[in-house]
Amino acid sequence: MTRPTEHGGGEAGPLIAGDPSSFPTDAELSRTLVAAAKVASLATLTADGFPYGSVVSYAADDAGNPVVLISEMAEHTVNARGDDRASMLIVDSASDGDPLGRARLTLVGRLGVLDDPGELRDRYLEAHPYAAYYADFTDFSFWRLEVEQCRYVGGFGHMSWVTADGYRGSGVDPLWQAAAGIIEHMNDDHADANLMYAQVQAGLGDATEATMVGIDRYGLTLRVATPAGPRMARVPFPAALPDAEAAQAAVIDLLKVARAQLQQQS
Repeated sequence: MTRPTEHGGGEAGPLIAGDPSSFPTDAELSRTLVAAAKVASLATLTADGFPYGSVVSYAADDAGNPVVLISEMAEHTVNARGDDRASMLIVDSASDGDPLGRARLTLVGRLGVLDDPGELRDRYLEAHPYAAYYADFTDFSFWRLEVEQCRYVGGFGHMSWVTADGYRGSGVDPLWQAAAGIIEHMNDDHADANLMYAQVQAGLGDATEATMVGIDRYGLTLRVATPAGPRMARVPFPAALPDAEAAQAAVIDLLKVARAQLQQQS
């Protein structure tokens, strides 16, 4: 059987309104997901060649390589000592709804022990302070997965392989820590602004409701209700934001532009 290339027998969904080209690259989305999550599924190979899955806590180094603290007594450590090939599955746990619609990332590479973890030890314990209790046990060591390939899945119909160089060369979105708070605030207190973004900047003039589902350095992502059914919309910022502090002014400026365009049309 040949591998399908489309979902649903080729039945295409509605196009994303606005400017889809303003989405971050899958490499950027991958790096941001790794930064935001702290827990992953680690798969190693048994002596008989079978994949063995387990759950680990991790922190990432500057290149996005996950660092784990594992015991010599654990099966995954025994496996890695015999065959360093491994993979890690990281899932966006913040999203609601269908789990298969969530962003997830599989990192494929080789797992090696760090004889001198240096500042990576501090970085790991900052992310997982409870681990300080056993970090110095003689049977525990820090290991790092050197990423060689990435498979990013952003939801239904959105997936790609990301090269190791592309992954390492991309940065974490500067809004990743603030995004959830911004989204909650906009949906709770500024639903009218979300609707205006959808109607004016995204060109969905018949939109009846809009919910912000994403924000990053490049723009806003909206889920929009229209008489013809739900649509996704992308509204870009005029320029990439340098940090989270710039987000409030950028969102307000988009609203000012939308209001000005409405005034010109009336």
